[in-house]
Amino acid sequence: MIASMRPSALVLLAVAMVGAEARAQAVRGRVVTPDSVAVPGAIVTLLDSAGTPLARALADDAGRFAMRLPAAGRYGFQVLRLGFAPTHAAALRVERGQEAERTLVLTGAPIPLRAVQVTAEQQCVGADSASAAFAVWEEARKALLASQLTRMTRAYTMDVEMFVSRQSADRMLPPTNRRSEMLGTRLRALTPVPPEQLVREGYLERGPTGERYFAPDEDVLLSESFASTHCMRLIPTDSASGVLRLGFVPRPGRTVPDIRGVMTVDRATSELRRLDFMYTGLRITEQPGDPGGEIIYRRLPEGSWIIEYWALVLPFVEQYVRQQAIPPMVSRNGQSTPGRPAVIAEGLGRVTSGGGVTRIRFGDTILWAATEPPGPHPPVQLPPMRY
Repeated sequence: MIASMRPSALVLLAVAMVGAEARAQAVRGRVVTPDSVAVPGAIVTLLDSAGTPLARALADDAGRFAMRLPAAGRYGFQVLRLGFAPTHAAALRVERGQEAERTLVLTGAPIPLRAVQVTAEQQCVGADSASAAFAVWEEARKALLASQLTRMTRAYTMDVEMFVSRQSADRMLPPTNRRSEMLGTRLRALTPVPPEQLVREGYLERGPTGERYFAPDEDVLLSESFASTHCMRLIPTDSASGVLRLGFVPRPGRTVPDIRGVMTVDRATSELRRLDFMYTGLRITEQPGDPGGEIIYRRLPEGSWIIEYWALVLPFVEQYVRQQAIPPMVSRNGQSTPGRPAVIAEGLGRVTSGGGVTRIRFGDTILWAATEPPGPHPPVQLPPMRY
């Protein structure tokens, strides 16, 4: 059964970016609203005196966080919360060997994505942009950061169901499906690839035994490498849909296989729902059927984030028999019937491989469970985007 109570002791480890000398100093505390309500899933960033990020932590269901410090000194804090502007807290002095306590009260103003207007701008949004597209990207980044921190700092495991579905170009044939289950795995849905490698070599690796396509995980999407090689803009959507769609494409001049895609963000909650992408810069023989993929994100009840579902769709060209051959026949009275040759057709088949999380566990407690098994989704058509 799914537990209705959250674990009372979540393992929170600081994501250290400052070297291994952190030994004794630490800071712990809570993130709360001005009326003292805990804020689960808030992202707490430790800053040095110059404002450089040193470490990050994700607040648990009670708003608690904990981080080790590299040395005694004066440290500031930035707190990110979905749907709100960042909060910057006053600096805290921590002495050698001290474990300091700090309550961080959120003061950031709400960011109303409901009011975001989508225009037909063709600009390339940069990291210092004040555009509506950048505001939506900042909300998506919070979810990606939270998903990254969940994977790196939570003592959770997940049960996963993997699948491979092959649909022949002959649509008269049903798809063939293979499934497998993995229990108690770590919180990493996608194979990690260094962002710098993707910039240098692209999202497709061609080898003597076939091709290997790469999908972007949180580390890639949050990297400077991705930001420096892609443009973003908002895509018009039906206002009744309740979502904003943030499109991204490779910047002009990219010559290696890359990706373009759309991030879908909920207007009401500012939550990142999904990412759909297609591969660009492919050879002519690799282009039929628009290979691509999808990634679906989920916010857990206690504020953590996971990649709930992922899939890669690779079309292939296939010849199949549309009409069977009929040999010539001679009847008993000697009359002959001419034969009919087979009719061979050519079309696109599709292989969809991926998986989905069926349960998130903390020890023997089930924090969340899917309501249905994962499987292939209908392809999502991406709008054309050029700059």
